[in-house]
Amino acid sequence: MKTTFLSLLLLLGACAHLNVTDSADGRHRVTGSAASGGYTGSREEAIEQANDFCGRSRQRAVIESFDDKPEVGPKGEHTSELEFSCATPQALHFQ
Repeated sequence: MKTTFLSLLLLLGACAHLNVTDSADGRHRVTGSAASGGYTGSREEAIEQANDFCGRSRQRAVIESFDDKPEVGPKGEHTSELEFSCATPQALHFQ
């Protein structure tokens, strides 16, 4: 019983870091923050979260837009909000 409970707790903890919200027309939004790297770091974090979200359904994130927040957080972190949709990856065909 303890093993089952601990396994469930670990599984829920692994999924908890994705804070994706639904927008209109099949689009989603996620916020990434990074203490270093400026907006490049926060954008990378947001892209990683979007790809993790879409990867659950064997898809990839298609970036629609970024919204970089001008203010810096209390710990010096930069924040970027990413709007994206999920799509099936395109296969490359060489002839």
